[in-house]
Amino acid sequence: MRRKRLWPLLVGVVSMMFLTTSAIAHPESEHSDDGVDTAIEAHPEDKQHGGDDGHLPASSSNVELVGKVDLTNRDGGIADVGAFGNYAYLNAFHPECTQRGGTGTGVHVVDVSDPANPTKVAFIDAEPNSYVGEGVHVIRFNGKDILVHNNETCDSNQPVTSGFSVVDVTDPTEPEGLGQYGDSLPAVTNQTFHTTHSVQAFTWNDKAYAVAQDNQDLKDVDIFDITPVVNGTGPAVLVSEVGLEDWPGAQGSYANGDSVFHHDMQQKVIDGHNFLLASYWDAGQVLLNIDDPANPVFVTDSDFSQPDPLTGLEIPEGNSHQSYWSSNGKFVLSSDEDFSPTRTLFEITSGPHAGPYGGGEFGWTVPISEQYGEAGLSGSTVWGGSGCDSDQNGNGIDDDEEVPAASATGADIVVFGRGVCFFSTKVEAGENAGYDAVIIGNSHGGSRNGLLQDGFVCGSRGHEYEPTVSALCIGHRAMHLLFDDEPAFSPPEGYEAGGDMPAIGTLGASVSATTVFDGWGYVHLHDASTLRIIDDYAVPEGLDPDYARGFGNLTVHEVKTDPRMNVNLAYFSYYDAGLRVAKFGKKGIKEVGHYIAEGGNDFWGVYPLQIGNAGKPYLLMSDRDSGLWIFRYTGD
Repeated sequence: MRRKRLWPLLVGVVSMMFLTTSAIAHPESEHSDDGVDTAIEAHPEDKQHGGDDGHLPASSSNVELVGKVDLTNRDGGIADVGAFGNYAYLNAFHPECTQRGGTGTGVHVVDVSDPANPTKVAFIDAEPNSYVGEGVHVIRFNGKDILVHNNETCDSNQPVTSGFSVVDVTDPTEPEGLGQYGDSLPAVTNQTFHTTHSVQAFTWNDKAYAVAQDNQDLKDVDIFDITPVVNGTGPAVLVSEVGLEDWPGAQGSYANGDSVFHHDMQQKVIDGHNFLLASYWDAGQVLLNIDDPANPVFVTDSDFSQPDPLTGLEIPEGNSHQSYWSSNGKFVLSSDEDFSPTRTLFEITSGPHAGPYGGGEFGWTVPISEQYGEAGLSGSTVWGGSGCDSDQNGNGIDDDEEVPAASATGADIVVFGRGVCFFSTKVEAGENAGYDAVIIGNSHGGSRNGLLQDGFVCGSRGHEYEPTVSALCIGHRAMHLLFDDEPAFSPPEGYEAGGDMPAIGTLGASVSATTVFDGWGYVHLHDASTLRIIDDYAVPEGLDPDYARGFGNLTVHEVKTDPRMNVNLAYFSYYDAGLRVAKFGKKGIKEVGHYIAEGGNDFWGVYPLQIGNAGKPYLLMSDRDSGLWIFRYTGD
């Protein structure tokens, strides 16, 4: 049964601001043709640099730095890291798109056989107009080392292949591309395949497979047979695609924002059976049996604890981003990526639909708490269409030019529908029209065509400009109700020709919004068989409102576990809170080591790799603003 929505119960904390991440796509993704616009926003203070701002103070415990190599000179130019044998593979992220002035995207290949002196030996170019982000993974199959990586779009106005790439790295110094593959239905303008945010390869019953996350299809867990690609006999074959709509057992118990989508995956064989863990954001972790990859079977899912055990909020934040099994398969650790240490209390304050509704605040616009103080934002609304710099309603005029001036409508806040262009393009259109604030309602796709009527997404800034107003995101249902309009969840969108929203310039109800502190994203320890949460872990600063701003992103990103059997150590990339090491077991999880450099770190990926003789693994960390850092845990 779906639980009743309650106002958050705040326990001894204060109002702040930041970004609520909830989307049908992903916080590290870039814009795509369905209007998804949710890249990590590199805040001015969120980068490695000299000085004390933008990160926690330098310190270390039970962790030593072994070596490092710079791979980028652009802020946010590096994304994930994977490794195989004596080589590390690091993704060049969207700031390296040539369209953005970068040197080119793809995968850096680094020889780490001498961990103190890692050396770049090759670069795998991404396909034209693509960048690589979350997904890079290597397997050995039929005597070959095969790398897969994801592809997302640099410029959605230009043609792109997208999908995922397969590369032969048997000789890592001479990588050989084997092709680019993905789901092509439904067709997306300018794209051969759907974009994918993450991909992982595995072998099973003498075949090679790749699991790809799909940014542009509600059946967003796609499994491909890539055996023909590796053997040179044909293209990858899509053998199954499933999503939330196929798993009634995973529906209904969502976290704050009702934002549900596949973000990442982990495959593991346990007791002779093949399993896949899908990190499904506000729906938690979803466990599938893939003994037959063509017919995934739902096993169970995790639910977030109520009330939240670390913040005391009645409704937990959620944002299940990534997970990893312990080496013995008895435990699962999952990371909740939450770039917002606050949440928004949004309310319609007039008209027949007055009451509280879900909402968030954009992290790159002017904070409500700064602009309006403890009283928060309040005012009347007007419908503004799409707000995009293109003609979506078919009258021959770009929609941003049709936004009525605030002086003409008398309204305080303009409301746009999500889709087609960047969130920031819409906010700038409202700002240019003279409004005090902007609201963006979720799209049909973002609501999973009505399954998540109140799901909302506050994504990142997609173009360079400095906002001077506050902005909110709300659910699709609430967007309709603002204008006393019957909610609809099927095409066309309300701002398109034939859409069901009122005419541009129609006045709506009044609204209010305030913010409360709810902490940064943290870690859960699960029993692997049931996915029951055993314990939780957060860096102390992540639960302290004094660290809500000015110290960078203090949310966890990824987790990996020690590859040695029955060694229960977990390694976390924690953005500006650095590298964290924790012990875990039946009694819980406890930090035992950490590292933050002078000038800070901004760690995205982590990969433990045993180099040379067995023993303690080296910890390969991808720093978003520099490159590869190599550590070793020196504790017990």
